[in-house]
Amino acid sequence: MPQHPTATKSVRGAIAGAMLLAALPLTSGCAAVINRDPNLRWWAFKTYGADRICPEILKTSVPLKAQGDRSPTIGRYFPDACSYSINEQNRTVVVNVSGSGYAYLPTAKRTSFTLTMAPEYAFDFYLHEDGNWIWGKMTRMAGGPDFKMKNSDNKVLDIAGIVTPAGSVANLFGGQVVGGFVARGFTVVESDEGKEFTLGILPPGKRPFKPMQVDSDDEFTFANETADVFARQQDFLGPFEVADDDQFIVLKGNLVGPNAVDFVVIDKQRGDLWRNSYEAGNGASTPPGNPIAQSVVQPGPFTRKFQLRRGLYYVVVDNSTAVGQASPPVQLPNPLYDSSVRMTYVAQLVED
Repeated sequence: MPQHPTATKSVRGAIAGAMLLAALPLTSGCAAVINRDPNLRWWAFKTYGADRICPEILKTSVPLKAQGDRSPTIGRYFPDACSYSINEQNRTVVVNVSGSGYAYLPTAKRTSFTLTMAPEYAFDFYLHEDGNWIWGKMTRMAGGPDFKMKNSDNKVLDIAGIVTPAGSVANLFGGQVVGGFVARGFTVVESDEGKEFTLGILPPGKRPFKPMQVDSDDEFTFANETADVFARQQDFLGPFEVADDDQFIVLKGNLVGPNAVDFVVIDKQRGDLWRNSYEAGNGASTPPGNPIAQSVVQPGPFTRKFQLRRGLYYVVVDNSTAVGQASPPVQLPNPLYDSSVRMTYVAQLVED
């Protein structure tokens, strides 16, 4: 399977990559000693993990879901600034994170927001025979959260006060990102199958839920999820990291809906500019410059393989007429809800 020479390839969550330790040649006896000794585990984290917190956070995004972990993704949060400080006495780390994101809700349609927060985490890990289980448990919120709605496709509405079955828009996503992701803590499972992230604390040996089964012998998994992409909208998958020139990003899964969509591959630098424009309220648009690759995906099973140079990339799912050749049929805007496609997929790194 592909081996990554640098840090992690991708972790589904803003804080998830924080605890990935340097690859240590540990025997089972050494692992047992470390597992029994909290002092040694803290030393290992601050020595091998702490300085990788922010670089990993800035390479990730957080999927947003309206009704729990197993519901479809309807938006994403992208960290864009990060710093951290270690509290040696309490054996915790304060992580200062700020970023922006987007989500789709009935009535509000596409909404965008910014979020700044400073959660304090107690980190720990366990070296298991099937991989490493890494945990982040929030002890307090050292600063924030400062959650601000930016705009909405429905210009008539006061987007911060829109009421959904789960409460106001601000409370829904502010509560989800902060109360859900941050307060519940997280588990990262690092194994030969890849890096798996989930909210909550999983005991050693237990794996996160996966909507698709994958062949763990041949691929490294970036993401495994179900996402809804609504009419006239785009979804920025990733960023995904390619470490060697002989590696490919592969997306395979199933698309359900009334029309085809376009996959558009773009490097992270230009992709961030494109995403910022999308979040600013400009809607689905063409990318800044020519895309690296693009492909039409029809409803039904699909597999797409993209050979790319080393770097970080987005795969943008376009369900509009702005990009590519899919050209979904023009629909009259619905004041409450738009049609959508549902994509269950796995994104993986494979070698030639």
